[in-house]
Amino acid sequence: MQKLYLTFLLSFLQSLYFSQSTKGFHIPDSLKNKNFDQLKKSYDRVFKIDNKKAELYANTILSKGKKEKNNNFIYEGYYKLAYARGLNSENGHPFADSLLRITQNINNNEYPAKAHIIKGILLNNDFKYKEALDHYILAQHLSKNKNPDQFFYLKKLMGILKTATDENEEALPLFLEYYQYEKEKMQTNNKDVKSYIGSIFSLSNSYSKNKKYQQSKIYNKIGIAECKKYNDYTHYTHFVMSEGIAEYYLKNYSAAASNLMGIEKNLLENKNYANLSILYYYLGKINYETKKENDAVGYFIKSDSLSFASNDFVPITRDGYEILIDYFRKRGDNESQLKFIDKLFYADSIINNSKQYLSKEIYEKYDTPLLLDKKEEVIHNLNNKNIILYWCLFIGLVIILFLIYVYRRRIGQYQKQADLLLETSGIQLIQPIPNNKTREQNNSVEEKAKNILSDAKLQDLKMKLEQFENNKEFLRKNITSDSLAKNLGTNRDYLSKSVNELKSKNFSQYLNELRINYIIEELKNNKKLRKYTISSIADDIGYNSSESFSNAFKKITGTLPSYYIKSLQDNTAKNSTDND
Repeated sequence: MQKLYLTFLLSFLQSLYFSQSTKGFHIPDSLKNKNFDQLKKSYDRVFKIDNKKAELYANTILSKGKKEKNNNFIYEGYYKLAYARGLNSENGHPFADSLLRITQNINNNEYPAKAHIIKGILLNNDFKYKEALDHYILAQHLSKNKNPDQFFYLKKLMGILKTATDENEEALPLFLEYYQYEKEKMQTNNKDVKSYIGSIFSLSNSYSKNKKYQQSKIYNKIGIAECKKYNDYTHYTHFVMSEGIAEYYLKNYSAAASNLMGIEKNLLENKNYANLSILYYYLGKINYETKKENDAVGYFIKSDSLSFASNDFVPITRDGYEILIDYFRKRGDNESQLKFIDKLFYADSIINNSKQYLSKEIYEKYDTPLLLDKKEEVIHNLNNKNIILYWCLFIGLVIILFLIYVYRRRIGQYQKQADLLLETSGIQLIQPIPNNKTREQNNSVEEKAKNILSDAKLQDLKMKLEQFENNKEFLRKNITSDSLAKNLGTNRDYLSKSVNELKSKNFSQYLNELRINYIIEELKNNKKLRKYTISSIADDIGYNSSESFSNAFKKITGTLPSYYIKSLQDNTAKNSTDND
């Protein structure tokens, strides 16, 4: 009974994992009719070249496996999906964990060893080397005398792990074994091109780590040739990058930069942040060695931003922080100096926590005591600067508060003027004479004008101006004293003097007051007009822009059209409420 219960529970958990694996994923129409072999070939073709596409094919394999209830498809889908997501710097662990759980009681030539392999790879990418090693050892035990492909592939993975912990001499024989196995397999019907080319790169990289750069270049050349021969470019960018690194250490800086720059776009497209960080680090080193310090610093900063893009850090890039610290120290930039000192502390903490098997002592220019002293010095300098900064911030805050006060006061004035405008009937074009002194001044102006203008002509122009006002011709655009004088059968000077005589203002004031007086009444009486934009209203009454309209409105009324419209709307809403 207990055995039956465990079987049921395992089946339930499998179905749960299957249902969660591809949540929200729908197979594209172009892939619906593809069989497993076609999808696998498509995945292999783009794997490590276009990892987003690889993830698409893996998802499709998994979805088809669920639909057809084919366990082999499901296992392969989980494996490939975990691997592709890991290459995209995304979390592949849920898929690897699902694969481990659903294959733990299976005993064939692939599983559960393959599930432990992918879990180990993901842990290795997370710098969790001890945990990765545990899975590799278990997988090696499961594959021994059962699956030679897995057994020798695990030698490669062990070599990668040893390389990550700087045990490069011990890693090289493992890569050689794997390469010889894959090379011999190419002479059989069971050849695996992708694994064979991958073994060449592993060997090239190991020679580079052991500072045998000429041997590394030999295998880079072989690898690039084999990529072209078999039309498999999975590892092509890795060979080019390895070539660039070898050229750097051989001091062929121009060739090194050319190789590295040539693969930048591919790494960016694939979001391969770890390798991008290394690429920018070496471009920084190349520029630093060729005395292009500013360019070098730019690349080191880009390397830094990518080093921690996925909470990862690549130890090889460590001395880039030393260069950055020195660079900003020489320039007196304490903030940047402190920032990269902290980054170096963090980098060292990752290195110390990750290198579980590293027995060699690392001697660095900036050891912890020196870094702590430097950090304290920088913080002291920053504290002195902060006192000045706080005073500047305080003064700035006072200024901002004053400006806010002025702004709010002005808004209040605008609103008060707008409310007052509601109670009037507009702007009087000819202001009443308030006292004797003003009357005497106007009489003087009138007498002076009459000496210049004949009564007959003045009366004639007065009638024409009244007609101009009654017909609302002042709403036309681009009216000038020249154009209006021509329409009224006179000249500009005579028109200007007549307006001064009849209206006690110049032509521009006269035209603006006509327009503003008109729109005040129109807005008061036409609710629909209030919904127009200020720009549309300006255009309707002859202004070329909303700014010129607003300026004229403010000059004449003491407020802005937007505030006047708001007062009208508030007044309408209030009256509506009162009536209810």
